[in-house]
Amino acid sequence: MSALRYSFSQIEAFACVAELGNLSRAAVSLGKDRTTLRDLIDYLEDALGYTLFIRQGRTLVLTEQGQQLHRQAHLLMRQAQAFEFYAQSLPETEQQELVMVYDPFVSQAFIDAVIVMMAKEGIRFSAWSASREEAEAALNAGTAQIAVCQANNRALGMDMEWCALGNIELDFYASGGLFQHQQRPLTLLNLSLKPQLVMHHKHDEQIARRLQISGHTLYVNERSTLRSLLENGLGWGFLPTHYQASTWNDVQAIETEVGNQGLTITMVAIWQPGQTKQPVTGSLISMLPELWRNTLHR
Repeated sequence: MSALRYSFSQIEAFACVAELGNLSRAAVSLGKDRTTLRDLIDYLEDALGYTLFIRQGRTLVLTEQGQQLHRQAHLLMRQAQAFEFYAQSLPETEQQELVMVYDPFVSQAFIDAVIVMMAKEGIRFSAWSASREEAEAALNAGTAQIAVCQANNRALGMDMEWCALGNIELDFYASGGLFQHQQRPLTLLNLSLKPQLVMHHKHDEQIARRLQISGHTLYVNERSTLRSLLENGLGWGFLPTHYQASTWNDVQAIETEVGNQGLTITMVAIWQPGQTKQPVTGSLISMLPELWRNTLHR
């Protein structure tokens, strides 16, 4: 078997520059000197015998050969991350604990189903509600193994793996007296002039843009507090229908000019590469879509 003509560091440098399009940003991302990174790319191009990048202003753009090679480098880096995670976990005893972070809109029935599964397997299980930003930070820090979040329509790159779970239907809810003097259906202007109760931090920018209508928002991350605020007419909410807010005291679904058909958000599970190879997390990840389907209308 002939020796490799290029190193893992060269492939890592190539993949990072291809992702970021700039040597300086890639150097910061990898914690390397810019000159070192340039040398790694040069040595790789010399070993391959063709050019991987062309310069357009301050941006490095992949050549045709570079584009084809980048797909393979991307897969190789994902495999390397999974290998590293698995290799580091070998000295440890079999994992018997799991932490899941979940979006405030996730149904209690789904959380309960996960808890039942963990109990049957004898797994110590922790779960807490958080923003998408907080969830990804927990995964990166290793303080959580799985996150169930709203899809935010951005590429996760090589840092995370994911699977789609399904959709959550939304509707508008308020106490009977909050909009009693407005004609129905309510306009978006009517909604914008009253406080909106939101369950996502402002720094979840994409999620906030999708869910926020009012110019005055009140943040609440706990469902019983949300219920009390709605019942006392302190704001209205754009909330999941599975909350069954219409059963709360004096709270009702409110008719708006946009209706309530097709008002949904997509939920996904995300985790770090290599987690599917762990017995506990791998088993739960494989079961999440089925658990979601089974609890969809509960």
